[in-house]
Amino acid sequence: MNEAAKLVSEALLGLDYKTIFIGGKAYEVKSPTIKTMCLGLSEWAKIDFNLKDQTNLSLVAQIPEISKHQLKGISRFIESDIQLADEIYNEWINEDPSVSQDEIDIAIDTILSLIDKEKVFRSAQGCLSAAKIIARPL
Repeated sequence: MNEAAKLVSEALLGLDYKTIFIGGKAYEVKSPTIKTMCLGLSEWAKIDFNLKDQTNLSLVAQIPEISKHQLKGISRFIESDIQLADEIYNEWINEDPSVSQDEIDIAIDTILSLIDKEKVFRSAQGCLSAAKIIARPL
């Protein structure tokens, strides 16, 4: 079966998702839409640290803030409705059991595995090439 047919059949059957476990609960993460990617990645883009100017102690001190952005981004990939995503995020922040760094790492790896980065960049490269051809003066 070719790749396109496989993707379409999986989408129609609802198989284009993965399950992540955070704070003792299971969440279904579907193959993200552009909107969902923008919401999730915009949260991860708020993570700001400069490794060259950091000490081990200053990096450790930033873990709580970094984790908040990681969790908020994960919640956006689980639920693209911002209000519902915020409810999930607040549940993780305010309830026990708390979320482990391993759960965060596995969730992020799982989410990234649902995004076909090669196709995104190949498509973007095609758009850029077309724009250069069209913009070339005669």
